[in-house]
Amino acid sequence: VDHGPGNYLEFGQRHWRCAVTTVTMRLGIMAQVLDSLAAARDASARQAWRASYEAFSRVDVSELRPEDYELYGDAAWWSGKLDDAIAQREKAFAGYSAAGDKLAAARVALTLSWDYEGRGAFAVAQGWLATATRLLEDLPESVEHGRIIMYGAMTALMAEGDLPKAIQLFDETYELGKRVGDRDIQ
Repeated sequence: VDHGPGNYLEFGQRHWRCAVTTVTMRLGIMAQVLDSLAAARDASARQAWRASYEAFSRVDVSELRPEDYELYGDAAWWSGKLDDAIAQREKAFAGYSAAGDKLAAARVALTLSWDYEGRGAFAVAQGWLATATRLLEDLPESVEHGRIIMYGAMTALMAEGDLPKAIQLFDETYELGKRVGDRDIQ
């Protein structure tokens, strides 16, 4: 390559165009990742679960936060992909735990307990329930506390056949739901 005085400008322009093309390509890939993540979150907010699942599937996992893994798990669950739902929820649990967010970790542990219960993996389900209970011990009353009481009520009713105990626990769940303002546990 002739780098004589007249050719520096031409060489510099070619080099600059090449660098701009490379950066543009990288930014384009970054924009695609961010667009997929935004599309996944938006689809989750609209409860468009298949679209959410497909969008999350295209996202670089290094871009995901614990709440994204939780949404990804929901999208997988509602799309009929239980194994993937569990895998994503376990990642969400790990992320929330690492961040010290006990309430969110307990919420995901409860969901995992239900997931494993539905698969008939009762010992694993009980382990997740115990984890959620332990995480909530020192926290203020919340929806998650109500879900644990409801779990106990359903166990008393369905597994133990103890109707009076179930009624007492369902009443406790209802009252807690009123206190925390959550109709799902009322």
